[in-house]
Amino acid sequence: MHPTFTAASSSLRGDVVLAERSCLQKYQFSHGDVVLFKCPSDHRELFVKRLIALPGEWMQLPGSPDIIKIPEGHCWVEGDNAARSWDSRSFGPIPLGLIKGRVTHVIWPPSKIGRVDTKMPENRISPL
Repeated sequence: MHPTFTAASSSLRGDVVLAERSCLQKYQFSHGDVVLFKCPSDHRELFVKRLIALPGEWMQLPGSPDIIKIPEGHCWVEGDNAARSWDSRSFGPIPLGLIKGRVTHVIWPPSKIGRVDTKMPENRISPL
């Protein structure tokens, strides 16, 4: 999720974030939320990506004229660094059941403490 977050291989070298789980009760997510989810191919890994499309929505695939419909019970997630992110562009829509929380704040390092912004790439969701 660079440049939004800095990853590290050891604790307290990268960003430490706060995530809330109350959004899971009724899958209350919004476009642009940053979510924690288990990797679809290896459930031992936890990913942090931005939520782009919700169930039942139509969206244009990045760098393509193709438009797809997100299946019910799934969502589309992408990292903020498109050139280096392993996300839905690689593994497709993910089941909502893999989402473990929504990132709300950065709590470490002190210079970055604050709320995580919700933002969306432009012209991605089609109003169908």
